[in-house]
This record gives sequence, structure tokens and C-alpha cells, in this order.
Amino acid sequence: MTGYLPPTTPLTRALDNAPPGAGLPGLSAADCAAALGLDGLTVALIASTGLTELVWHGPADHIGPALDDLQFTLGEGPTPDVARTGLATLHTDLTDIPDTQWPAFTPAALGLGARTLIALPLALGAIRLGVLTGHRTSPGALTTTQRGDLVTLTNAIVFLALTAPEATVGLQSADNDHTTLHRAEVHQATGVLAARQSLPLQTALLRLRAYAYSHERDLLDVARAVLDGTLRHLNNGTAADE
Repeated sequence: MTGYLPPTTPLTRALDNAPPGAGLPGLSAADCAAALGLDGLTVALIASTGLTELVWHGPADHIGPALDDLQFTLGEGPTPDVARTGLATLHTDLTDIPDTQWPAFTPAALGLGARTLIALPLALGAIRLGVLTGHRTSPGALTTTQRGDLVTLTNAIVFLALTAPEATVGLQSADNDHTTLHRAEVHQATGVLAARQSLPLQTALLRLRAYAYSHERDLLDVARAVLDGTLRHLNNGTAADE
């Protein structure tokens, strides 16, 4: 009598195709998303500041990074909620969310085309490492199998992040779906603004985010303007030398 072998699924095939030792960058976000019936997946790791840093997404997925940037700018949405609480969230239709839950994020996310949003903690015991966030442009619940696969995927991502951390943060390759330090220019601009205006780093970052939100500009675009000198002094959402 032969031993029982669990059935191969699209997700297990995606996990098996990840090159040994490549860490998270070697895992295809696009293949994992497709296996789960989603349009895209992102991973944001939690920095020492408590803020999240986008480190993984599919190269053709434009909505996922845009949603992550939006949540970073606004400070609201499923990713920051899960990073803070460690509790998973699943919204099968964003149009059903109360207006008071994410008053700024929800209409903006719908404007990007997102209808289904999920976010699960990446954790080792009580230690929170980051958040796995998925999106789909159509509403609808996940199947029981897909929910189970999500748990499998979070465990695999935690393992990859912990066993090959040097391949998770600090490297970028054209052969994988990894985006390293997605907001590097935001961090650089925060430091520049803090030095120019003698501000704490957290205050400088808040001013960048407030300016981007109040002027309906992409946060990375605002950061680049600070770095190239187009924006020099930001005060409560206003700027000099535009």
C-alpha cells in the first residue's frame, strides 16, 4: 500500500517553482494570485517605525502597489489595520463597507478598480512581520479551498522571509516579482525635509503624506519633487517654492 500524497494544486505548484534559496523574490506573486482567484497580491513588511514597506508584488500588477501607496499616504485601509492589530480582514465587496470605516481610502480604492480586498498578518507567534494583501476587481467570496490556501501561503512567505532575509529586502532582480524598497525615495525625501526644516523624521513624513493627500498627488511624485528641489518647505499641507 502506497502512502498518501496530498493533491497538487496551482498554489503548491507556484510554491514548488520558487528557486531554493531565492527567498521571497523567487516566488511569483502573479502565479500565487491566480491560484487564489485574485488579481494581485502584495507583501508589506513592518519596519521598526511601525509603518509598512512594500517589498513584493507582480510586475504586471499596477493596482496592488497603488493600493499600498494609497494606504501609506492616508494611514487607513486593511494593510495598516492588520499591521496594527494582527487580525485578518476579508471584504468581498468594498461597496458594502460602512462610510465611517475607511472614509478616505474606500472611495479611492474603488476608483482604482478594487472590489474585493483581503489582508492577512504575516507573523511568527506574537511577532508581526508584515501583511499579505490581495485584491480583485470583481466582488465575491473566496472558496473554502482558497481560504485554506491563503493560510498556506502566509506560512510559506513567513518561512521565506525568515530563512533568506537578505533575498527579501535589499535586492532586486528582473527575473522575479520582487520590488525592493518601493518607497526608497519617500524615505530619502523624509530625511531631506527633516534636515531642511529641523523636524523629527515622523513629523517630516506626516507633512509629506498630508501634502500628497491634500493636493491629490502621488506620494512618490511629491517625494521626488522634494528631492529635486521643486518642493522645499512643507507646512501643514502647503508648500513653498513649487
